[in-house]
Amino acid sequence: MNDDEMSQALADEIIAYVTTRRDNKEEQFLKAKPSKNKQGVVTNGAIIERMLVVVKNISQEKGAIKDIEKSKKSKEQPPFEFQKNKYQSLIALVDDDVVDQQLFDLKKEYQEFIIANSNEHEAVAWLNRWASKASDISFATHVGKLTHSSSKSSSVLDTTVEKNDRYLTTNQLINVEIDTASSNAASLPIADVLKLSVNGTSVLDCLKREENALFEKITDDADFIDEWCDQLKQSYDSSQKQSYFLSKQIYFPIQDRQYHLLMPLTSSSLVHALHLEHKKYWDEEQENARKQKSNKKYSAIVTCIYPNKASLHVTGSNHSNASSLNGKRGGKIALLPTIPPQWKSHIPSYINRTSIFDKTLAFELKQEINDLRNYLLLIKNKSLSISEPKRNAAVMNKLRAISSQFFNYVETINVNEAIKGWTLSSKLPDEHQLAFEPWRQDEVAKALKIDNAWQKTLSQSYGRWLNQQLSQKGKFKLTSIQAALWGDCFLFDLREMVATQEIVL
Repeated sequence: MNDDEMSQALADEIIAYVTTRRDNKEEQFLKAKPSKNKQGVVTNGAIIERMLVVVKNISQEKGAIKDIEKSKKSKEQPPFEFQKNKYQSLIALVDDDVVDQQLFDLKKEYQEFIIANSNEHEAVAWLNRWASKASDISFATHVGKLTHSSSKSSSVLDTTVEKNDRYLTTNQLINVEIDTASSNAASLPIADVLKLSVNGTSVLDCLKREENALFEKITDDADFIDEWCDQLKQSYDSSQKQSYFLSKQIYFPIQDRQYHLLMPLTSSSLVHALHLEHKKYWDEEQENARKQKSNKKYSAIVTCIYPNKASLHVTGSNHSNASSLNGKRGGKIALLPTIPPQWKSHIPSYINRTSIFDKTLAFELKQEINDLRNYLLLIKNKSLSISEPKRNAAVMNKLRAISSQFFNYVETINVNEAIKGWTLSSKLPDEHQLAFEPWRQDEVAKALKIDNAWQKTLSQSYGRWLNQQLSQKGKFKLTSIQAALWGDCFLFDLREMVATQEIVL
């Protein structure tokens, strides 16, 4: 695209923007609810609702009127087109020979509005009216009004290029969306015009390069063009900064009773990037991925989660009062939790420990133990017998889950120790050593394996330990009978595990 084509494309964007504002205003004039002033005169158009009242009185097409009244816009139909078709459909129900003063007045009011609205939104007239409001605008990444909507402190456009990967800063963003702050929210439309762009080149970019050719595609009047450019250039980020009593300030001490006065400003550009990223959470792809995750099924899509996120609402209902981007995100600023990093714990070594049945093991098996405890409590509270086949099978399955996790943990410890035979230099009891390394063939191990008494000893210790964990909450007490049962179940699984290890090795 050459310079002339670029100028024409940007001029077309300006004209399209102004035309859309014209249509939106006409749409509102048609669909608004009636509102009367103190003199009882309707002041906001409400053409369609008033037209319905008139047409109901003079037309016999009651069914057609009812259909028009209840009609709804299709997804594909533009709102303005829907309202205009509704108006024309109502007019079509009245015969041409019908004379009604109210109908005549409504038609006249609407036609006069169309003429005035069209004249007001003719591109030259619109720019003549709005270009002067550019002095109210400042393009910024950090907006003062996000601290307080009535603040008159300066906003800042961050153009720094120095980055530090330890910090998330605005210039870390790949595509920084510049916000527009205004001392007067009514001036924001001219900011929208300045941000209009084609192929990455905006109207503001052209003004900064002193390229005014795009305005020549709108009018031949050189005086108008010069005046527009002079006025629009006032929107540049000013080097003159000021604070305001509604701003938040921090006194940061440095030395010898001196300090820096810091004025924190919210980065609207960074907040908006986070807002757009968070919107992906509600995409159909993300919802399907989360559904797959909850069903424990594979998904090629990586799921996005934002735990403990809070939301700050800015400027009540008039979100654009603070800035343009603030209006687009509905006045919401997402707040992420500033919790400390979740450090991954190191896998412990048991070389200097005296027992495998310690607090670390209890933590590793916590979920499975809680599952069994809750089931046993349920049976107790309902005064049911654990010997019933289905309930007994459920208890056995939960016991196997605990022992299975126990053996997984033991294997993890072995992998972490790396060197086979590490238990020989440990402080663990002999039977605990063989629980870790049942494949050992040294003299001590061979002696313990003669009658496999070590397995029974270990299982009894396991049963007593598990009994303590199940009773730890103090909600019910278990006897040595239950401890023996847990030990017997564990012994069966232990023998199977040892046999498997011996086959493998």
